[in-house]
Amino acid sequence: MTEENNQKTDTTVGLVAYLTLIGFIIALVLNNDKKGEEKAFGAFHLRQSIGLMLTALALMIGMMILSMILFVISIKFGIMLTGILYPIIYLGILALVIIGIINAANGQKKELPVVGPFISKIFGKAFE
Repeated sequence: MTEENNQKTDTTVGLVAYLTLIGFIIALVLNNDKKGEEKAFGAFHLRQSIGLMLTALALMIGMMILSMILFVISIKFGIMLTGILYPIIYLGILALVIIGIINAANGQKKELPVVGPFISKIFGKAFE
């Protein structure tokens, strides 16, 4: 195998990890057979990906709770605020996914902005 093929395999695991939960599972299986730096690269992006998915889930649950509270207080205010916040949160998550995909495609082990350091701290050396 040439060095170019190894790098392509590395980026494939990183890229697939960010594509939905099914993509994460596929990347996890693909990374299981890797060794050394290849495995570390894939594991890094697997950690960032699962951390981003869990962050998105927590944000959505938090928004549902906030929405219910706001609807009890005032229906108009609740509709207005959630109508503004939901798209902002979705666009932020989408931006982080795109940044993760770009980092993986470039072969970089770069943490995601804002949530990346927290994810690295929580998951440590998982998936290696």
